[in-house]
Amino acid sequence: GLINILRKLFAVMIPILIQNVITNFVGLLDNIMVGRLGTEQMSGVAIVNQLIFVFSLCIFGGISGAGIFTTQFFGKRDDEGVRNSVRVKLYIAVIATAVFAAVFIFAGEWLITRFLHEGEEALDLAATLGFGKQYLAVMLWQMLPFALMQVYSGTLRETGETVVPMAAGIAAIFVNLFLNWVLIFGKLGAPALGVQGAAIATLIARFAELGVVTVWAHTHSSRFTYIKGLYSTLRVPGSLLKRVAIKGTPLLLNEVLWASGMTMLNQCYSQRGLEVVSAVNISSTVSNLFFCSFFAMGSTIAIIVGQLLGAGEFERAVDEDRKLIVFS
Repeated sequence: GLINILRKLFAVMIPILIQNVITNFVGLLDNIMVGRLGTEQMSGVAIVNQLIFVFSLCIFGGISGAGIFTTQFFGKRDDEGVRNSVRVKLYIAVIATAVFAAVFIFAGEWLITRFLHEGEEALDLAATLGFGKQYLAVMLWQMLPFALMQVYSGTLRETGETVVPMAAGIAAIFVNLFLNWVLIFGKLGAPALGVQGAAIATLIARFAELGVVTVWAHTHSSRFTYIKGLYSTLRVPGSLLKRVAIKGTPLLLNEVLWASGMTMLNQCYSQRGLEVVSAVNISSTVSNLFFCSFFAMGSTIAIIVGQLLGAGEFERAVDEDRKLIVFS
């Protein structure tokens, strides 16, 4: 009964939770490191990260929509179905990245400027815009590896492997921290690149994480049989596309609207001056650490219930869903 459900819950949830906590903790350390350069640098980075946050949640929402089908196909032991759902995710990732990259390239400066206002202290708005643009120029390149990594790690989680995405995430985090220290402050003979250094560190860490997850997935195709022939075709059945669109669009809109709302709220705060941008950035980074448990719990319930639904165990799915929600 309940003990088994909780055992299953923690087996899936703990790795997701650890990864979330560590990722957010690194966000905190990132802020501290860039913050040591100065308020203008920190604000420039904070503004760009706020914009990229909308992109991240869009990827997250879009891929979750297709992920509902991945778990169900996996529960049914339908490899071709899993493959098709992963191909849909790849399309979502590439299209969303292209759209956001175009927006950031053509309207990036305009968007950053919306957050720049005079405050109490005489902080340099032009310098902040410069730092923001420097940071964004590099961060554009991490969008695609980030999106592809979400496709792979999401798929592995939905098909019962939560530890590998966690391990890849933790490895990437240490790469990021070490390179931050080297590239922001110019340690070990490297040039001190400031905010650009922070962005380059993130970029390299994203590629490292994507590398670990993809190489692991493709070398374990005997266990994850759906990996074989994943790229043999890029065609997706229209019926599946339609189902993903119907189920996934509300999820996608939910994430994008929420992220856009938070961004607009922060833009309102920023009217009070650059110091406020930094303060809000610090406080939200801290509070996000505590939100990790809810996010991890949500992902876990989706995975457990999705697999039961795929296996056709409807009553058990409803029963476990209720218990998990109460526990949550």
